Amino acid sequence: MVKFNAARLVEDCGGVTAVAKALGKTRTAPYRMLRTGYMGTPVLAKLLETHPNLNLNNYFEEVTANGHTHQQG
Repeated sequence: MVKFNAARLVEDCGGVTAVAKALGKTRTAPYRMLRTGYMGTPVLAKLLETHPNLNLNNYFEEVTANGHTHQQG
């Protein structure tokens, strides 16, 4: 199973406050992303505008049967 690591992406983009500012949202929006692990396409596109060197593939991790994760690739 593959899981998207939204927490690591938010951290790599400067943290909750920086992501909220880049999105033009309040800090609750990034916290919701952290809680759900979900970011919609418009959010990802906006983060790529502000951080063009991001490789989104780096944020997908494989979850093993025992619950451990490791980065794909």
